[in-house]
Amino acid sequence: MKDKILKLIEDYSSIVVARHRKPDYDAYGSQFGLYYALKEFYPNKNIYAIGDSNSLNKFTELDQIDKDIQKKSLVFILDTVASQMLDSEVYETYDKLVLIDHHRNDPDIEHDLAYQVKDASSCSEIITDLLIEWKIPINKESARALYIGIIGDTGRFMYNSTTAKTFRMASYLLETGIDIGEINNDIYIDTKRNKEIKNEFFQLVQYTKNGVAYRKNDRDFLEKFSLNTNYVSRGLVNQMAGMVEVPIWANFTLDIETDKIICEIRSRDLTVLNVAKKYGGGGHLNACGCTLNTWEDADKLIKDLDNLVEENK
Repeated sequence: MKDKILKLIEDYSSIVVARHRKPDYDAYGSQFGLYYALKEFYPNKNIYAIGDSNSLNKFTELDQIDKDIQKKSLVFILDTVASQMLDSEVYETYDKLVLIDHHRNDPDIEHDLAYQVKDASSCSEIITDLLIEWKIPINKESARALYIGIIGDTGRFMYNSTTAKTFRMASYLLETGIDIGEINNDIYIDTKRNKEIKNEFFQLVQYTKNGVAYRKNDRDFLEKFSLNTNYVSRGLVNQMAGMVEVPIWANFTLDIETDKIICEIRSRDLTVLNVAKKYGGGGHLNACGCTLNTWEDADKLIKDLDNLVEENK
């Protein structure tokens, strides 16, 4: 499979690197990690990075391309195999489509090749491994992106998804000379305003009888601080982490654009993926999510999580 993907890269003069909507650090890291490496190694090819952007973009502006370019291109979709995570034109317009991902969902997108490493810590880890095997040099820009992706999805190597291979890939990236102090400052130093937002967020966290922590972020909370859904949903979910009494935590955030409820679920040890799948979502064993239609569905999901803790006491 790895050789087949490399053959496609060598065959195409136009390559588009995409990833899921509302990107996190791993989506950005894997995308720009591959993009920067291919741009340098294949200077005569037209290589594009496309997609939406947000405050987590620590790299460069995304490219704007028309469908005619995409129709003749090799298109990569990174860090997802789920159509609900994508704008339809990304996976409907291509000459050849390759999926690269580390989540446990089966692809629901028609594709030419799919390379999934479901026990990898991150898509950025997979891209690092592929570039090494393909003998495509990882320049400093690429290494910085991939390292950011790895630490983003491993919580700075604290999550159970971190393996010995994760550290080997990170070590390889560090050898390029990237400044991890600058990276950590860029990502983890917060503003006073964000600290205030996080404090108010935490003050209104609720708990079930079995210790499931959850937070419902409605329109009033978003508008009070002029926040976007992605920042609150993914950016604040782990404000509920790290409490002895809390084995599972879930964050429910209104998506003002669609009027749906975005749910992020995390756990310390218990497998919560099946609960997410029950509601049409997916992800990892201990970190996953789904999209709900109503707050009543959120209450049902909370009850399912509470029952899961009860069953595993």
